[in-house]
Amino acid sequence: MNQILAISNESKSKSKTVEISKIVKFFAITIIIFSIFLIGTASYALYKVNNTNSNISVTKPQIQEEYKDESTILLKIMHDKSIDKVEYYWNNDEVQTIEGNGRKYIEQVITIPGGVNILNVRAVDVNGQEIFFPKEYKTEDIIKLDVISGGKLKITAETEQKISYMTYRWGEELETKIDINSQNVDQEIDIPLGDHTLTVVLVDENNKSIIKKQDIKGITIPNVEVSLDSAIENYIIKVTDEIPLDRVELILNGEDKYRVKVTDTQIEFPFELREGENKLEVTAYNSEGVASKTVKVKCKK
Repeated sequence: MNQILAISNESKSKSKTVEISKIVKFFAITIIIFSIFLIGTASYALYKVNNTNSNISVTKPQIQEEYKDESTILLKIMHDKSIDKVEYYWNNDEVQTIEGNGRKYIEQVITIPGGVNILNVRAVDVNGQEIFFPKEYKTEDIIKLDVISGGKLKITAETEQKISYMTYRWGEELETKIDINSQNVDQEIDIPLGDHTLTVVLVDENNKSIIKKQDIKGITIPNVEVSLDSAIENYIIKVTDEIPLDRVELILNGEDKYRVKVTDTQIEFPFELREGENKLEVTAYNSEGVASKTVKVKCKK
């Protein structure tokens, strides 16, 4: 009886072992199939994304120009996608920005400054694709700028159309407007000390602009005064400037030369008269090497 029971228990144990083994195999096969499914799905998705990206065309904005007249161009920016922004500037001037606002076509009228200048244009689309377009423009330099004595600048121009008014601006300062109403411009303006960029704009009766930009260094010219003392024994020489002086040169009767060294912004000293004719020429120089007008005087002792 005990022998039969032992055999029966052993059979039941083997049966349980077989059943557990089947369950483990089932779950193992299920996990493997699920893993293969996940890998296949991910691979297909990645393939689909790559295939989609490869079908997207990478294009850049196009920039075209059209001359409206000899001093004005029409800038055209076009694209098959939305334009994010357009930037343009002359030479190294301040950048002007045009927002795209979802547009695929943008126009901008630009006035060409006189002389030789480079226009730089940069267009960027919403995907970050961009194009940079620099071009040199040469136009007749209608506006003339000449530094004259007294720390002044002379602005001249001659045009076919009547100029209604002109404006000028030093650096980022406010514009100054001057009415012209003529075909000829002849104006003198003060030059501030130091390095500055001058912008001059002439506007004619048809509202067309002519622009001139130029870097100008403001300098001063020494002022020289020569007089006689009350006893008529000496010339009294007085030299002043807004910046330090360097020297004063004197020539007496066209032969004898003298030099007085100066380090201040002014000097006053006597120059003794000789018996007979005293023709004196006085020229002063400042620390920038700028010379004054030569003052000529004559006195007989």
